[in-house]
Formats: sequence, C-alpha cells, structure tokens
Amino acid sequence: MRKRSGPCEATPCLVLRVVDYGDADRIVTLLTAAHGKISALAKGARSSRRRFGAALSSFGFGEAMLEERRGQDLWSLSDLHVTRGFPNLPHELSRFGHAAYACELCLHLCPPHVPEPEVLRLLVTLLDYLDGLPLTDKPSPLGLRIFELRLLSAVGLALQLYDCAACGGPVPAAPLVPIDVRRGGVLCSDCFLGPVPTELGPQGGGLHATLRDTLALLGTLPIDHAALAPLAIEARSQRQARELLQSLIENHLGHGLRAVEFIAKMNTFGPS
Repeated sequence: MRKRSGPCEATPCLVLRVVDYGDADRIVTLLTAAHGKISALAKGARSSRRRFGAALSSFGFGEAMLEERRGQDLWSLSDLHVTRGFPNLPHELSRFGHAAYACELCLHLCPPHVPEPEVLRLLVTLLDYLDGLPLTDKPSPLGLRIFELRLLSAVGLALQLYDCAACGGPVPAAPLVPIDVRRGGVLCSDCFLGPVPTELGPQGGGLHATLRDTLALLGTLPIDHAALAPLAIEARSQRQARELLQSLIENHLGHGLRAVEFIAKMNTFGPS
C-alpha cells in the first residue's frame, strides 16, 4: 500500500488518455514531470463542463492539481489548467496520427509512478514540431523514428547498435551484422553462430551498415524542421527503420498499437 503523499500539489503534465467512468466522472492518464505516468479520477468531469472545460482532451499540456489517495491506484485530479494546446494537430490526418502514436507509445512504454522528465520534454517537443508545420505540409516520418529511438533510450530500452545485446562486448563495423529483436540489438560473432542473414525480419536478421549508421544518426538528432529538412534517406532504409523499430517496440510491449493501424492507412499517401 502506498502512503499518501500529502495535500494537493501542482505538477506540469500532458494528457495521454481520457475515458469515461460512471455517470459523471472521467479517468485521465497523465504524463507528469514529478510522478511520471499516473491515472487520476476527475470527479464530475462529465456532468459539469464548467469544472474542467476542454482541458480533458488529448494533447492538452498544462498544470494539474493532484492528490494521491491512500490505498488507491487512482489519484484525485481537482484541477487541470491547460497552458497551451496544439490546435493544428486535428487539421491534418498525418500529423494527428503521428501525435496519437507518440502518446500511445508513452502510455504503454512508461511504467507508472516513475518520474520521466526527459520523456515529457521529448513528447512536447514532437507535438510542437507537428503543430508548427504549415497546414499544407505533412510531417516527416523520420521525426517519428527519432522519437522512437530517443524514447526507447529514455525508458531504458535503447536499441543496441554497437555493443552486443547478449554479452555487452563491442560489435565492430561490418557490411552486415546480426541483430536480434528479442534481445534488443546487434550481436557479436561469439554470441551469434552461423551465417548472418542477408535480410531483416520481424525477429531480426542481418543489419546492413547503411541502416545501422542511419539509426545511429537518427538517435542523436533533435526533432525540429532544421534537423529533419536536410535529411536525405532513401525510401528502402526508411521502411526498414520503421519496420525494425516497430518490431522492437511490439516485442517490448507484447502487443501492437492502434495508432500504427491508423498510420498504415495514411501510408497510402506517403511513408510514415
């Protein structure tokens, strides 16, 4: 049983999910600066729009007044003051899909009650980038690859590209190295016996040097137009990076994500 943390406290947060509860309430999942991912009960949120207004909507970023309840998994949310929104996200399907996917990733990858200040900053940065694009522009899918790589690193699940995911030893540069999705990275010659596959599959296979270097580069870049605009990565490498990272994420979670299906439909008009 967790002890009560004290009276109401204010903490910056971003709304990840809102679901109806009972006749009058809502359960809100927040990514907070102080307490990481938490779920909180917003009493009367359905019966009175005056209390929370439009604050309880996806992508809302602001300050929450929260109180931990003794012996309860749900915190109590007494107020949520949204200091900024991302009004352009719903106006273009690709950017909305990217934003929904990023929030769903945080919802499932972040453990509860573990402070995640870096994840919160990363998520707000991505939403800023998406919201700031001209409405005639679609977001770069490479922004999501950067987000995935940096999020995995922030929650302790970084993709191992140069150290063996089995023994921790170095994996030197080579035209082709083995990678194991279940282990979370590349393998050295001592930990992988037999010929290296020439292609990637859902559980790994052979990682070509070009894709390896591309993933390493993306993991170091900020998410903004200045970094993304000059990137020239061939479509095949982009597709392989997307498939590899999604396989890695699904392996960690044990299931797929709904937003991936939405983005897949958007791929009819371009890669995401």
